[in-house]
Amino acid sequence: MTAGMRIDFYADTVCPWCYVAMRRLRSALPMRPQYAPQVRWRPFELNPELPIAGMERAQYLAARVADFERVKEGETALAAIGKSVGIEFRFDLIARVPNSRRSHLLIAHAARRGRQNELEERLLRAYFEEGRDIGDIDELVHLGVDCGLADAEIRSALVLRTGQDAIVAAERHAVSLGLTGVPAFVFNGVYAICGVQEVDVLVNAMDRVAAEAALRHPQDL
Repeated sequence: MTAGMRIDFYADTVCPWCYVAMRRLRSALPMRPQYAPQVRWRPFELNPELPIAGMERAQYLAARVADFERVKEGETALAAIGKSVGIEFRFDLIARVPNSRRSHLLIAHAARRGRQNELEERLLRAYFEEGRDIGDIDELVHLGVDCGLADAEIRSALVLRTGQDAIVAAERHAVSLGLTGVPAFVFNGVYAICGVQEVDVLVNAMDRVAAEAALRHPQDL
């Protein structure tokens, strides 16, 4: 297969499982270089109703969770899984749950500048390992500059909400595909896998999609 396999990775920047899933996907991609896989970050906001300034995490949890012990147990389990892929989750450092719209706008801007992969990783690390507020414009500008983006361009894109229509359209498309949560992977627009997957599952999915594409277009072999 020479045309290049497209993998749409639906995720949110405030989803810890998406961070794990992204790391596993990046481990899977080098195992199948012959497919020339191209990954596109696709937005899926888990808390679009949050105020644009976000919310104190303690307040957010109090409004949504009845059993805080289960939250702690979940964080402990996630921390162990994170270590297996090189992530040092620090939930204790997270003071605010941000509205993630601005972070998706920044990812879209980074994609237009060819910096999407670096920016995705930087945002997730900043939030989950450093406890930084990735809903704050000044914080996002700093993170974008870390990835080689221009300060003034970042600020303009965030203030003017450049690319917001495309984010809304992508999320509507996710709904049309039947996606109700993230992480989710859509291969070549036809084959979807939802949830955190092991590396070998992602590799097998690429093999399956490539085999089906070869049957439809044998000239690409």
